[in-house]
Order: sequence, then C-alpha cells, then structure tokens
Amino acid sequence: MNPPLDTHRNHRGAPRIGYVLKVYPRFSETFIVTEILAREAQGEDLSIYALRPTTDARFHSEIARVAARVNWVGRPNRAIDLWSQLTAGLTCQEDRERFAAIMPVLAELPGDVVAQGVELARQARRDSITHLHAHFASLAGRVAWIASALTGIPYTVTTHAKDIFHESVDPVWLRRICADAQRVIAISRYNEDYLKTVLAGTGATVSLRYNALELDRFSYRAPQPVSATRAEPLRVCAVGRLVPKKGFADLVEAVRILVSSGIDVEVELAGDGDERERLTEQIERLGLADRIRLLGPLTQAEVRELLARSDVFAAPCIEAADGNIDGLPTVVLEAMACGTPVVATAVSGLPEVVHDGVTGILLPPGDPASLAVALRGIAQGEVDIVALSRGARALIEEQFDSRAQAAVLAAWQSGPVPASGVRLADQEGAA
Repeated sequence: MNPPLDTHRNHRGAPRIGYVLKVYPRFSETFIVTEILAREAQGEDLSIYALRPTTDARFHSEIARVAARVNWVGRPNRAIDLWSQLTAGLTCQEDRERFAAIMPVLAELPGDVVAQGVELARQARRDSITHLHAHFASLAGRVAWIASALTGIPYTVTTHAKDIFHESVDPVWLRRICADAQRVIAISRYNEDYLKTVLAGTGATVSLRYNALELDRFSYRAPQPVSATRAEPLRVCAVGRLVPKKGFADLVEAVRILVSSGIDVEVELAGDGDERERLTEQIERLGLADRIRLLGPLTQAEVRELLARSDVFAAPCIEAADGNIDGLPTVVLEAMACGTPVVATAVSGLPEVVHDGVTGILLPPGDPASLAVALRGIAQGEVDIVALSRGARALIEEQFDSRAQAAVLAAWQSGPVPASGVRLADQEGAA
C-alpha cells in the first residue's frame, strides 16, 4: 500500500533514522537504550519520536548518554484538537490524497492514533528522516505505518512479545504492519518461526536479530562453587515485572518445597507490577517472609550488584492465561554475561540461550517441583556451575554484542528501498 517513494534523503545523503516508541524513556525497556547507544557509537544520526509520556519515577543512568533528540508526538484529547492536528499535518494536495487513499483502514483506528500518525509524518519530513524504526508492532507500528503511507519513508519494525502473542493482538493490523514494512525483525528464532506462520502470504520479510548487551558494562566473574557443607544459604535472585508471564508464583512455591525439605535458601526478587500484592500474600501465607524479599524496581547498576551477590538467577517464565509470554528476557542475558548461573524454563526464546547442561539449566514451565529440584542440586554442590557460567559468557560474547547488532540494523535501514512485494491490501480477502 505504501507508495514506493524515497524522496526524503537529506542533502548530505546520510541516513537519518527515526525511532518510533510508545513511551520513552521506559524503565523496563533497557534493550532499546542499549540499541540506540550502540548505533550512536558507530556514528549514526538518530531521532526519537515518543507517543506517550513516561510515568516511571526512576531511570537508568545509561539514558543520560543518549544523544538523540526526543520529539513528543502530540496526542489530541478533544475533537477540536484532533481536527487541528490533522489539518496542520495535511497541508498539501498530495498529502490529502494519500490520506484519503488509506481512510478505509484508518477508520478502524482510534482518532488519536490517526492524528499521531499524521503528526509523525509531519515531524519526520521536518527532520529529513530517511527511515522509521518502530519497536513493537502495536501502537508504535500503527503510527509508523500511517506516517510511511503519507510520506513514502520506509520503515522497519522490531516485534517482541505482547505485540504478537497476546489475546489483544489484532491479526489484521499485525499482518498489515508487517506486510508493508521493509523488514520485520524477530528477537528470537521462536518469534521468527511464529511470525513466518502468521504472516504467510503477506510478502513480509522476517529476519532474526537478537536484542543485545553493551558488554563493557557486564564484567564477567566466575561463580564460587557451592558446597553442601557451607554455612550460608543458597542465594537466588530473579528480576522482572511482577506479571503472570514471569512465573514468580512458581518460584515462591519452589522455595516452599526447598525449605520444607531442609534446604537453606534466600531469594531476592526485583521488580514491580500488578502481581505484587498477590505475591506478597502468597509469601506471607506460606510463611516465607524471612526467605523471600521483594526489592521493587532496580536500575541496571543495582541489578548488576544483585547478580554479583547471588549464587543463581531464576527465570521461571510461563505462558499467561491471556497468551502473553516473554520474547527473550534481557536480564537473562545480563545474568549470563556477568557469570551468574541461570535456571530458566523452556518458554519462547529461552531455549535458544539456555542450553541445558551447557549454558544453564532448562526446565519445563509451570513446574515448581522441577525448579526446586534444580535449585537443590545447585545448593548441594551437584552442579558444575562454573562450567555453566563459562559456557554462558562465551555464548553472550559470540551472539549478543550490541556493536554487532548495531552494524546489522544500520545495513538493513540505510540501503536502497527494495522493490515492493505483494501487499496485503492486494490479496483476495485481505484487509
């Protein structure tokens, strides 16, 4: 559907990349900041377009290193403001004709989303953006799609988890966004395979590119072997938003099993979210308040300190009742980079990095008893955690260096626009 135009190169001919994000900065989306920093380090010219203001009270120090200008894309709340924003962005006949051409599908969207798409188009032109890059094929993807349809500026989209797996996903819009994108980026092979299935027949180009780490910030330290005779408890940590897909209720139950069998264990759980009250009640009901501490949200520096003082990192992820699952939690990669042994469940992309017995311990999801057995084995010195740690660090260095990620993204987003494939709108029965 997007016109195959590429008329928005700046006068110097250098690419200018516009990042389209729902919220910036967002405390939980450290992977985006890492990606931006790596691209800026290699000399790329970036701008950020944020669709919603942040509500976070704390920020990672790394955000201060981002040089890209942050542009707020206005979101009208009143009908008169919506109309004003539309008319301000559709100032020439060509723009109005393009807008009219996509009106049938825009009618499916809330008015404020449409207005933000028009405003993004105006700002991208103003800033001589040559390529738009959206993170998440939901709100950001829809707004980028509108802006691209109005300007001819190509876009790519990185898909993650909730934007493709959740019950709220609109399959028509997912297919539309991905079909018209120059490239759809999947953050795991699991996601790549899933997208190739749900996007079959759209002509979408789906490519794997893992989220990555700024390795200089994650110094490796081999763990101290755990002995069954040591006096200290097994120190377990977990990090993530307190939401069902993280499986933290299973971790609490695993601790109950361990304590009841005489294993001395302590857990520090970092993060916040809707499940905090429920988890607190579960911990207190099971009499584990002296065993499990809820730390609240931590900065990346504080997470690194947590990892350094822990014997093992637990990622008991599950598929939530609403279909939501993790893509590939960045904090798992951080633990592996730091040398903290990882115990994780075989959900989505986790088996791609946690190779059982080589880079960590991999377990079935939703099975607290298996998690307890794995942690007991570590506590009793039955697992060579040093070997697991070294294997994990080697994998991270090989596949998850943000410098390599930045180089690949730059190559994908700065080259010539490929010839358009079959568009979703051109297919029988498609939207």
